[in-house]
Amino acid sequence: MTNPEPTPLVSVIMNAYYSEEFLAEAIASVVAQTYSNWEIILWENESSDGTREIAESFNDPRIRYFFAPDKVSLYESRMNAFKESGGELVAFLDCDDLWMPEKLSTQVAVFNDPACVLSCSDYLIKQEGRTAKNGDAPQELHATYPVAISSPYAVATDYRVGMSSLMVLRAAASTVWPCPPPNYSIIEDFDMVLRLLTVGILMPLAEPLMVYRRHGNNFSSRLDIEIVEWREWIKHLAVLDMTLEEENHLRTGVEHRLLTSQCRQMLVSGNRSAAWKFARQLPFSGSKVKWILSLVIPTRVVQSLATF
Repeated sequence: MTNPEPTPLVSVIMNAYYSEEFLAEAIASVVAQTYSNWEIILWENESSDGTREIAESFNDPRIRYFFAPDKVSLYESRMNAFKESGGELVAFLDCDDLWMPEKLSTQVAVFNDPACVLSCSDYLIKQEGRTAKNGDAPQELHATYPVAISSPYAVATDYRVGMSSLMVLRAAASTVWPCPPPNYSIIEDFDMVLRLLTVGILMPLAEPLMVYRRHGNNFSSRLDIEIVEWREWIKHLAVLDMTLEEENHLRTGVEHRLLTSQCRQMLVSGNRSAAWKFARQLPFSGSKVKWILSLVIPTRVVQSLATF
């Protein structure tokens, strides 16, 4: 008789802030998992909508609800929920995303490799508010890495991790995730992933295991917050154990990203003279040409393409 495969507890961290619109579907996608040894840590950050009632409607003791009366950064909220979790493995599901039924069972298996400290997968991007020919919202495939990666620099320069596809080894995360964390709410996942890569390997899965909903209320579309966070982040590259050459190259890349973000921000706000100021500072490239050409597009069109 063969021994059954180990089934470690997986803590599923869900951070909520006025998240009731899609929350029931997100929780239902966890309840529907073929892998049953999980708990949800639902951490509500100050909001006052129906989040608690939705969670309690499932009547499942594996769903643990916490309410934080004071609003803090998303990074701090994630770490607060992490401290309440008890799983050997920790996964993340944003309240507007969905998991495929085999997500946990498929991903838990890759942690049989002792070098693996985190894993992510391909995912589908669902565009809310748009309709395909069959009447459904159109979906596109986002592919993650084709091979395992151990380099923070490689991931930092080609970031393909969907937060809701992420699973991490608790023991490793406890050693490198900062407490208290930086005040990030846009790039916190980027920082979390890179810190983990200083102590182990990322194992990707080349199949879509989650659905990311793209809609007008995605917090990651807040350009003003993103700019502030990137400026702070590049001050702390030393924690990633990269070479000086890698640090300098990454710093240049972030500065380029800041210029494009500021250009986009000014375009969306209709301040074309300021957008031109940032666009002309970019080194000559296809990106620079794109932003200069964007200056002749009507503001209302730019606003509808704010995520480009």
